[in-house]
Amino acid sequence: MKNNHVEKSYGVALSEKQLKFLVHCIDVAQESLSIKPDKEEMDLIRRISRKHDELQDQKYDSMMN
Repeated sequence: MKNNHVEKSYGVALSEKQLKFLVHCIDVAQESLSIKPDKEEMDLIRRISRKHDELQDQKYDSMMN
């Protein structure tokens, strides 16, 4: 019997506060070595981190102006 498992994809909108919390949770989990993400999960972590960095840069830029 062939396994026809299809991954569902969910679009999720996060507020800035939720994004910061998620980044913090990922950092804590990685530091404690309680997660071992696979390639797809690492891609998600990179994308979340990149967006967090963009928001931090925007906040810094607005403070400097």
